Amino acid sequence: MTIATLDNAVCEDIKTVQDTLHDIKCLTKLYQLLRNVCDANESGENAHDTLEGLNLREIGHALISVLDLEKLFPLVNNFTVSGTNSLSGIVALVTGEEAHIKSSIGLPQSIGNNGIFKIGEDPIEWVVKYGNSIVVSDFEKDKRFNKHTMLWFSGNTLLCVPIKVRNKVVGVIGVNNKKYGEFYTDGDVRFLEMIAAYTSIAIKDSDLYSVSNKVNKIDQLTTTYHDKSNKYLPVNLRSIKTGAFSECDVYLKTAVNHEISYLLYCKGNKLFDDERKESFVKKNINKIYVAKNGNAQYLRYMEANLVDIMNDELSTRQEKIEIIYNIATNMLTDTLKSSNIFVIIERGKELITVILDFMSRDKEVYSNFKKVLVYKGNAPNHSVNVAVMGLLFGQYLGISTGDLLSLGIGLLFHDIGKMKIDAHTLNNEFDNLTKVEKEMLRKHSDMGYVLLSGTGNLPREASLIAKQHHEQYNGKGYPYGLKGEEIHYYSRIAHIVDEFETDLSKIAESETKPVFQVLQRMVKEKRRKL
Repeated sequence: MTIATLDNAVCEDIKTVQDTLHDIKCLTKLYQLLRNVCDANESGENAHDTLEGLNLREIGHALISVLDLEKLFPLVNNFTVSGTNSLSGIVALVTGEEAHIKSSIGLPQSIGNNGIFKIGEDPIEWVVKYGNSIVVSDFEKDKRFNKHTMLWFSGNTLLCVPIKVRNKVVGVIGVNNKKYGEFYTDGDVRFLEMIAAYTSIAIKDSDLYSVSNKVNKIDQLTTTYHDKSNKYLPVNLRSIKTGAFSECDVYLKTAVNHEISYLLYCKGNKLFDDERKESFVKKNINKIYVAKNGNAQYLRYMEANLVDIMNDELSTRQEKIEIIYNIATNMLTDTLKSSNIFVIIERGKELITVILDFMSRDKEVYSNFKKVLVYKGNAPNHSVNVAVMGLLFGQYLGISTGDLLSLGIGLLFHDIGKMKIDAHTLNNEFDNLTKVEKEMLRKHSDMGYVLLSGTGNLPREASLIAKQHHEQYNGKGYPYGLKGEEIHYYSRIAHIVDEFETDLSKIAESETKPVFQVLQRMVKEKRRKL
């Protein structure tokens, strides 16, 4: 009897048996590779002979069957280095701003397996940031990366692809220094991307997935805020008394016949004007809520949870910096509309304290903060930019952390007097204002000092920044024409940073090197003005 005379069902069974036998042979090869992969790493041998005769589907089946990640990563490393004819390569997992090398071939022993390094301006950061693969054919000519700071790299060519779990980059596979001076091809990219896809499946099936699947604090809070099934947010006593929600309408959560509803309890900032109301709130704080109503309220919600965000290990440095900047800008927008200066100052002190603590724990914050500054020329952005720049400048000058707190608060609120000036005057170009409007605008320094010093909860030197930040060292500033040492040290810092930020905002979008041009002008004028 021949196969030709068999019915279709029998033919399918025979084909299945043949495929199974072929798979067994392939898996036997893969088993040998998996079993000996550590020895291959140590001896410098590659997996080329073992890979011969296998296709991507068979390699993929092998990878997703490996539940022990300590064996998976060396296997992936061998596949990719051998399959692309490279001299070296790595498999690394990424956590925040750190890369953890899980397997390497061709690297010095000091950098090899289980090494940890900070990712900076290198291909790994690029892959993590954009979520795409990258090919570099000549590092000497590629201006995006600094080859000499990349401890894990050797040679002049590189291919790096992301490992993604649910669209989040959790690691990278990199190969470099292709043999015989060849360049990486589109086929090499597809090969590594396929291996990365199978690797992500294996990671999801392992215990590591429970870690990679955790959501950071910022995402948790964002999800809660945008949850359309609930239009209200729970609050704590501090957040409605001296915190972000202090001027928001307060609602009382009630339940009648198992039906939950939210009743308006108090409008605006009148909640603590009455001792009876305050006592009620303290006893029923778990029933007090504020409404969700737009992005400003979202940022107040993030402000109320800022300490938890800063302590969250899953939130990256850059995510924390961006949320701080957005919270600060929103706070300054609230300042211009606020009727309670005391509360605004308390919010500012809390924010500067958090920033300084963040900076003290992570020295990389200083250099990364400048990446988020936005130069729009409006009062909130200007004040936040001045505060950030001033803190960085103060730290450079060696000012202590305690004194930086006073400097930072003063810088943040240096223009607070403008809240007493009408919007038309504030938003118009100075040269277009009438004489009366110009005089009114110049009074913001004195008005700011009165507001800040009148609260009783700020050091005098912080309040003086509002009064003196337009004074010039040569005595030609305003409002009092003070000279030299008559101007407080912090106020002189404020004047420099204020002018720098103002000029930078005017030309940031139109010039290719705005910082250089502004500094060049300021250096020319420093002897007579600063």
